[in-house]
Amino acid sequence: LIARMLDPAVSEYGALYSGRLVSSLIKHVGTALNVNDILQAVLNKLTSCESPTIQQSLLVVFIKLFNHDLEGSMNFLRSINTPNGENGLVYVLKSWCEIQELFTGEYETKVAVIALTKFLPHLLAPDSPFASIMVSDEEMSLEGGRITRSAKTQQSPTMIPISVKVFKILVQEYSNIKEEREAENTGDLSDEDDDVEEEEEEIETQLISIAQLAHYLGEDDDEDADNKDDPLNEVDLHGHLQQFLTQLSTHASYSELCQTLNENERNVLSSMQVFCEAD
Repeated sequence: LIARMLDPAVSEYGALYSGRLVSSLIKHVGTALNVNDILQAVLNKLTSCESPTIQQSLLVVFIKLFNHDLEGSMNFLRSINTPNGENGLVYVLKSWCEIQELFTGEYETKVAVIALTKFLPHLLAPDSPFASIMVSDEEMSLEGGRITRSAKTQQSPTMIPISVKVFKILVQEYSNIKEEREAENTGDLSDEDDDVEEEEEEIETQLISIAQLAHYLGEDDDEDADNKDDPLNEVDLHGHLQQFLTQLSTHASYSELCQTLNENERNVLSSMQVFCEAD
C-alpha cells in the first residue's frame, strides 16, 4: 500500500495519508521494516509534490525522526540523494524552510518548530557543512492549493543562508503564538485560513477510497494516539521559543543574525527583552 501511495507515477494526492502511515509503521513496527527504502521513497515522492499539504505530510516523517534522533537522521539523509542527484538532507532542509510558514495543525507545527530549534545550533557551528546552503527569503501564500510568491519576489527573490532563514522562521513562529495568545485573551481569535481549509476539503473528496483504507488499517486512530502520546505535546512552545531565543542572544553569531531582521522582527525580540540592534 505504502509503495503504491509513494509511487512517483501516482498522483501526489495519493500520498496525503502516506506520511502518517509511514510514521505510524516506523513507531510500531520499527526494525521489522526496511525503513531505509521507505524513507528513500518518501524523499523521492517529496520531490514531485507541489501541494504544501502533501509536502507537509511527507516532511513530518523526517521531522519526527529529527526530534527522536537528530544526528542519526541527519547522517542517514546525508547518505541518500533525490532522483535528481541532490543530497537528501539538503533537499529536506530547503523544502522544509520554504513551507514552514504554511504548516497547518497544532501538533505538526509544534514538532517542526522544536526540531528547528535543534537544527539551528548545527547550522551556526563554525565548521557547519550547511553554511553554503542558500534558500529564498520570499513571502508565500496559498492560492488554489498551490504555493504562490509575492509579486516583489517573483522577479528577483532574495537568497539568504539557511541559518538566517531558520532564525527568521523561529522569530515569526514566536510572534504567531504571541498574537494567538493575545487574541484568545481578547476573544478575537480568527478562524484558520480559508484557502487552507478549501484545499484540504478538495483533496479529501478525491481520496475517499484511500481514507477508507487508512481508517480500515487503524491509521487515523493510531496516528491520533501516537501524537497524543508524544512527549513533545507537553512542551509549552511559547516558553520553549522564548528560552531558546534568549539563550541564542549570547551566541557569537547573534549580532550578525540581527542584521538580517526587519523592524517588525526586531520588535518581536524586544517584546521578550531580547534586544537586537541594527547597524
